[in-house]
Parts: sequence; structure tokens; C-alpha cells
Amino acid sequence: MNHIDLSKYLTTEDRRTGRPRYEEETLLKVILFAFMENGYESLRKIEKLCKTDIRFMWLLQDEPPPSHMTIDNFMNNVLNGKIEEIFADINAYIFEQENVDMDHVYIDGTKITANANKYSWVWKKSCEKNRVKVFAKITELLSEINKRIAAFGVKFGVRDGFVNIT
Repeated sequence: MNHIDLSKYLTTEDRRTGRPRYEEETLLKVILFAFMENGYESLRKIEKLCKTDIRFMWLLQDEPPPSHMTIDNFMNNVLNGKIEEIFADINAYIFEQENVDMDHVYIDGTKITANANKYSWVWKKSCEKNRVKVFAKITELLSEINKRIAAFGVKFGVRDGFVNIT
């Protein structure tokens, strides 16, 4: 997150009255971390995590934990409509740093884990058996999609043959 310019998405205005604001970048980090760890989270659960989980306390850097209403206001007033752009910037940075190959999409259900063992790929035989059928269905769907979106000048590439990976 430190390598992404969030200033174009977040406001930096200071208030002269009332209590000090939470840093918007910190709130964004808390929200993204909560969703990354647990999927969709309720705002009250994020508030509770900020009060009890040491990782969230570290993200807050000695700031008091935000209330669920603070998180809600931040999400509705600041992030509304901007989160897709922030997500795109984060992905662009990751793809650039990790040299992610965007030319290939893997749809065979391959499971890559850090702690791989002999049970890592339970459905290997089923995948190999049904690969041709799946690729035929995908080709048919892509052809249908291409027909429907031809007016927009967009076309997905469709292969005639597929590589058999075993």
C-alpha cells in the first residue's frame, strides 16, 4: 500500500473543530485487511477486530479504534465509487512487481499451495477426463459472447486446439 499514490482518492483536508479525524489511509488499510482476512465483514465486527486483534491495533498505530459508524461514513462518503480504481491501482502495482503473466488464464482447477503434498490435487483424474468437454463448452460460450459484443468492437480470442497438460 505504501507504493501506491492514494492522494488522488483520499481527502487530506483538516478540520478545525471537533475531534481529530482518522487518517483515511489507515482506515482503508483496516478495511482492506478485514476483507482480505475474513471475506465480507460486518462493520461491527471490523470495529471489534480493531479493539481486540493485535494486527489491527498495529495497523491503527496507537490511534483509538474507530467506531462502526466511522467506518461506515468513510466507506459511503470517501470510498464510494473510488474503490474500483484503488483496486485497479493495487493490482497494476502487484502485476508490475511480480511480473504476472496476463496472457494465460488457468481454468482447470489447479490448486497451488505453499504446503503441497500428495493430496493437493484431489480431482486430477476427473479434470483430465473432462478437459476436452470443458474446453469445447468454453469455446462455444466465447463464440456466443463474441457474436453479442461484436458491435462494441471487442473480440475474445478462441483457439481451435488445446494443449494437453498431464
